[in-house]
Amino acid sequence: MDVLTGKMLLMSIIQFSMMLFFCTYILDLYWSKKQLITIIIIIFLPTFLLFPFIGAWSMLYCLSLLAIMMYRETKVVMNILHVCMALILLVIGDNISNILTFRLFNGIGNEQLSIISYFFFYIVFGLIFAFCYKRIVKYLISRWVINSFVSYISVFLGITTVIFMYINIMAIDHDNFYESVQNNLAMFLIYFVLLSISVFVVLYLAFKQYKMKQREQEMKNFESYVTSIEQINQDMRKFKHDYINILSSLRTFIDDKNYEGLHTYFYDHILEANHHEQLNQQAMMMLNNLKINSLKGLVTTKILQAQSHHVPFYIEIVEEITDIDVDPILLNRMVGILLDNAIEAARGVENGEVRMAFIHMGEVVLLVVSNTFDKKIAIKVHEIYQEGFSTKGENRGLGLANLRQITNDLHNVNLNTKISSPYFIQEVEFRKE
Repeated sequence: MDVLTGKMLLMSIIQFSMMLFFCTYILDLYWSKKQLITIIIIIFLPTFLLFPFIGAWSMLYCLSLLAIMMYRETKVVMNILHVCMALILLVIGDNISNILTFRLFNGIGNEQLSIISYFFFYIVFGLIFAFCYKRIVKYLISRWVINSFVSYISVFLGITTVIFMYINIMAIDHDNFYESVQNNLAMFLIYFVLLSISVFVVLYLAFKQYKMKQREQEMKNFESYVTSIEQINQDMRKFKHDYINILSSLRTFIDDKNYEGLHTYFYDHILEANHHEQLNQQAMMMLNNLKINSLKGLVTTKILQAQSHHVPFYIEIVEEITDIDVDPILLNRMVGILLDNAIEAARGVENGEVRMAFIHMGEVVLLVVSNTFDKKIAIKVHEIYQEGFSTKGENRGLGLANLRQITNDLHNVNLNTKISSPYFIQEVEFRKE
């Protein structure tokens, strides 16, 4: 094996390893031994075998299969952009490493030292770029919401950039290699800056639109809350108006000395109605400790929804909850999914009920939603988050696949599911970032 062949083999191994590391590190993935063997056989070996015939274009084969694998592993379209960005940044690192090696060791005449220096620079720049890129991505994800439209536009821009870069790579003049590399590096950096600006503008415009929708949603939640309060006031006025009629009905039983009928009427009707009224009042009083207005409006609406279906709704908020470090719309979506499923399940069983609690534990807010469920139905925790899964064929589990996707995308949120008969329990842990 001559020096050139050895260099090409080592370059292929290191570049592929850096590409895989970059993507794995950015997306916080973990590969099993079986998956790593699959990657080597299906992606690396064909890339290495194709390299002598089609040169740098073989990396596009590698890129395509890596992007498909990352998407299948995460089901997130935006991750295809991260794979493209990994290749773009590593190509820039490759050009910088070539230029530094040429400038520092061109006059020495030691080929092995030049090769070792190149790989050292390449790995160092790859690690630096991966670290910086991950920090930027985490910052954007934690503060901005990236919808599907933004994802597709960003992926398109990333793929276009990769194609542009490889057209320039294939056009390199090998007789003036280092001059061509310098020119390409300048073009790549300019194009990379333009790509970054384009993606940032798309994200910014999408974020502005998102903020408008967020304000609209907050207004709707506030209107729901006001409507709920008005409904409660109307119920109170109605009760005050009707209590004389209730006393009059009691008087009839007393005058007729129909004590058995009085007993039945009092315990089966008046006391039961009073019990439900007390439950609703207790739930509403507990909501005073929830200081997040949009969420307060949502929970109030769900309490009234449960009431309309004659489902007891117990809520416990001992300490004030003033802030949950999650975007309000995502928070409302999560809580809405949990409560909708809980109420729907409780409706389907005798003496069904829903319980909800917010527990403040230092830097963590724990949300617990539990409901009674039909014990005749066998529920497997690992199945309920599959898209389309339903133990009742149409209702149970609706939205749980979306809930799992939302919690997976948020680094400070953990979702835990338990079954402790007769209760189905969902726990969501919100950590402060």
